[in-house]
Amino acid sequence: MRVDGLPPAVRQALLAAVAAAGTERARTKEDAGAEAAPAAPPPAVPAGTALPPPATSVAMLVALSAVETPAERRRRMAERTDKGLTLLEDLRDQLARGEATPEQLQQLAEWIAAAGPPPEDEALAAVAREVELRVRVELAKYDRTA
Repeated sequence: MRVDGLPPAVRQALLAAVAAAGTERARTKEDAGAEAAPAAPPPAVPAGTALPPPATSVAMLVALSAVETPAERRRRMAERTDKGLTLLEDLRDQLARGEATPEQLQQLAEWIAAAGPPPEDEALAAVAREVELRVRVELAKYDRTA
């Protein structure tokens, strides 16, 4: 199985899942009393014939889906910060036209309540802290807490 060009975390999870699947397969054969026969080479496929998709194990798929790369984590944190900034901009626009609606304040309070751990990236973490502080200030103006 080729695992070149994959991120290290994905490669490690994939190799672990394949090893676990092989161990499980060997254990099943031993439990059934069958001897482990050497693997026969796959039959030759005529040219132009479509090959069936490769078999995948559930463990491998679960392992691959559980791996979140640093880029994905950074993107997710940036999207969350952008959502808070968008809510603040909407509030600013509404205040310029009159008064803030209770729904907007509720959305801001929910955004604060859903806060997770701060981003690992220092620049993104600084922006996220500034947005969160501004949201808290706006909520405090209307005696709302998060």
